[in-house]
Amino acid sequence: MRKLNVLKSNSNSPSSVRQQAAVNLRTFGWIGFWTQLVLTVASGLVLLFAIADPNLNINVKSGLGLFSAAGGILILCSSIYWFFRYTRLSRQLEAPESSLHPSRKETVRTLQTGVIINLLGMLLILVGVEVVIGTLLGKTLSVPQGAAIYRSSQLIEPLDIFVVQANINMIVAQFVGIGIPFWLATRIDQH
Repeated sequence: MRKLNVLKSNSNSPSSVRQQAAVNLRTFGWIGFWTQLVLTVASGLVLLFAIADPNLNINVKSGLGLFSAAGGILILCSSIYWFFRYTRLSRQLEAPESSLHPSRKETVRTLQTGVIINLLGMLLILVGVEVVIGTLLGKTLSVPQGAAIYRSSQLIEPLDIFVVQANINMIVAQFVGIGIPFWLATRIDQH
């Protein structure tokens, strides 16, 4: 009985809580980093091809569509960096010198900043998706039912769908960027 109490008290010691937080930050920091990196690169490549294609009929090349696509990619790049910061924060928590350990408040603030970055990115990307989907809807509504199509600009092309997929990939990347730090912050607050 006495041994069990000693084990319980050791498992809730500040060093074991700090170690668990460091492991969570490192593990989920790398998961978020790689997930966002892959989705961002894939989305960026599709959007570059779409912008370079002279036949693209979606309004991604100018105005709000281009601003939201480029802004979404830039915010995702900053979020990727922020996930890398989580892995560095885990190293600080594992440092042998207690003077290097960030406080709980500082750690939670870092995670909250990551959530805010991704919420802003999500907002920007959702605006871009609305522009793209609105353009595609306009294309489909401009073709009369049963009429012959004389202009190819009235057709929805595969690249149009790839642009929609790229935007959905960016939304998924932002969701990962919101979910992981939010979960990590709740885990740190529980201890």
